[in-house]
Amino acid sequence: MARFIRWGIGTIAAQSVLVLLLAWLLSGFTVSGVGGAILAALAISVVLAVTWPLIYRFSAAFHPLLFPILTFLLTGLAVFLIGQIDIEQFDIDGVWTGILVTIGLTIGNVFLGALFSLEDSSGYQWFVVRPLKQSHASTPTTTEPGVLFLEIDGLAEPILRQAMEQGYMPTLRRWLDTGTHRLLTWEPDLSSQTSASQAGILLGDNTDIPAFRWYDKPAGRMMVTSKLETTSEVEHRLSTGNGLLADGGASRWNIFSGDASDCLCTYSAVHDKQRITSRAYVAYFTNPYTFARTLALFFGDVVRERWQARAQVRRDQQPRIHRHVKYAFIRASTTTLMQEASHFMLMSDMFRGVPAVYNTFFAYDEVAHHSGIDRTDAFKVLRTIDRVFAGLEDAAAQAPRPYHIVVLSDHGQSMGATFKQRYEGTLSDLVRSLISTEHQVSGVESSVEDMGTVNLALTEAARQDSRTARLLHRALHRHVQQDDVEISPNSGPDHPANAPEEANVVVLASGNLGLVSFLDWKDRMTYEQIVDAFPELLPGLVRHEGIAFVMVHSESDGGIVIGKGGMHYLDHGYAVGDDPLLSFGPNAAAHLKRTDGFSNAPDILVNSQYDPESGEVAAFEELVGCHGGLGGPQTQPFVLYPSSFPIPDEPIVGAARLHDVLKSWRHEGATAAPDEVRHDRPVTSIAADQ
Repeated sequence: MARFIRWGIGTIAAQSVLVLLLAWLLSGFTVSGVGGAILAALAISVVLAVTWPLIYRFSAAFHPLLFPILTFLLTGLAVFLIGQIDIEQFDIDGVWTGILVTIGLTIGNVFLGALFSLEDSSGYQWFVVRPLKQSHASTPTTTEPGVLFLEIDGLAEPILRQAMEQGYMPTLRRWLDTGTHRLLTWEPDLSSQTSASQAGILLGDNTDIPAFRWYDKPAGRMMVTSKLETTSEVEHRLSTGNGLLADGGASRWNIFSGDASDCLCTYSAVHDKQRITSRAYVAYFTNPYTFARTLALFFGDVVRERWQARAQVRRDQQPRIHRHVKYAFIRASTTTLMQEASHFMLMSDMFRGVPAVYNTFFAYDEVAHHSGIDRTDAFKVLRTIDRVFAGLEDAAAQAPRPYHIVVLSDHGQSMGATFKQRYEGTLSDLVRSLISTEHQVSGVESSVEDMGTVNLALTEAARQDSRTARLLHRALHRHVQQDDVEISPNSGPDHPANAPEEANVVVLASGNLGLVSFLDWKDRMTYEQIVDAFPELLPGLVRHEGIAFVMVHSESDGGIVIGKGGMHYLDHGYAVGDDPLLSFGPNAAAHLKRTDGFSNAPDILVNSQYDPESGEVAAFEELVGCHGGLGGPQTQPFVLYPSSFPIPDEPIVGAARLHDVLKSWRHEGATAAPDEVRHDRPVTSIAADQ
């Protein structure tokens, strides 16, 4: 109660300051001094607290496109009517002025909260959580637990520990310290990136996903897993109908659906007309409070990104990459819009009693790519994610069924100066210098992953209903292809949509993993064919300082990994000379052998240099934090799971194995009460290893 009183006093004080500022900015809004501002702030707060739930319910009965119009008009009318009361201290001359005052107060409160570290959790509880819970009040209660799978994209286990130790993730640390959860590391497949990992986690199979982008010789085209067409095709091939989210689960902001029938903002399911579509996406953007709050946080994050980028330059922090202005808006989309939408959707799912939900939080991965995996910029994003988890924990306590919360990552990230920064040339430049001039090399080594989630969000919004689609099509008609919104910051010859048609040699980058494909050969080239056609290519790649090894397939000996001082025969299980895989862990050979067996494996697979002492790699993309290949913390994701769940019997190697564990937890381990601690087993602390 005391906390609520303090929050109320602080809110009125902040709103009084904002009222004075709005009175100065808006000619139709007048107040008489500080007393008038306090009275206006108090009156507006009380009236909106009473009338807003009624406004929300009334507006929600109409078409989603009418919702924001009605809510803003009715809210503005309520504020206007306050001004018509015979009070000398303040006056509001019209409904539109009332709307502007409401929006200004909401945005201002969020900005003040950010500036003075005053969380608006109480306001969020009142204006978002409470009406959302009321809108699902008819949901029947049950004692059968549900599960929230919350994925932090790109966060390695050692970086998570570091963030908790430095106080950036107090919620997760509390779960570990109090014994409600345990922490373990798992090992992803090759390639260590979202599409491969999520296919394994959600569908139980990630066969023939060799990288984030690859040239598929059997299909004769480029495949990019930030493209809706690619993910839909891959899921159709891999799905058995028995994924992690089958039997009533829901997918939110994922690459693949996990066979959920209820999907929102899921790449592979956007075109599936049979799926169930929750109104949570529309409701989020049409809630006046969340709309204004997100708008304020969005532009605040744009400013924060520009400040942080310039701060890196001022400090001459190395390694670093150039962070352009457009990136600030892309970053704000993931760190604010998508994260806030996830929070809202997940609360809606819990209040509806959905039995299992899997949601990806992309924000850390996006910032770590550009700022660095363990730098303050990225850790501050983890702090905001941790606050969302705390909010979900509170909402779970009010839900009609108990919920277990599992937090996990799909892969980690490794750090280092890029290949181009180190050697003044890209991998495609190197390949070009080692083959004949009659072959035209096209390199796709600039990141397009960052726009994928933005395109997904816009495409999902465009498909909510026909009228919304028409509005977005009109605004973004130059970027709409077959009902998909495709906005990319990249242009020119290195854009993946153009590269294959313009070249007969394609060099692709996926973090520190490189893929080389020769289009003049219909089938995958063998080691013998490569040596005959390009005698300088393999020796030139292997002896380059920035390359640890290459993998090719021999007609006589199967998969071969070639390093500077030796070779590893994957099919025969032994090395000759210095084993090129020695520093990449005990499972490196198995991962490479599996990829070598893919039907769409590249002609040459290249892994960058790796320093075991520093953990640094050299990305073939222009990203300071990267993932996709072998080496460093990119291969050390984590699972933080309830202590009431059984401990896996053996180390988790491969996303398909993690799928089996998560599915057993959902259907077998979810019988225990949430947050129940098994005292007969040791609890993992953040200082311990498991």
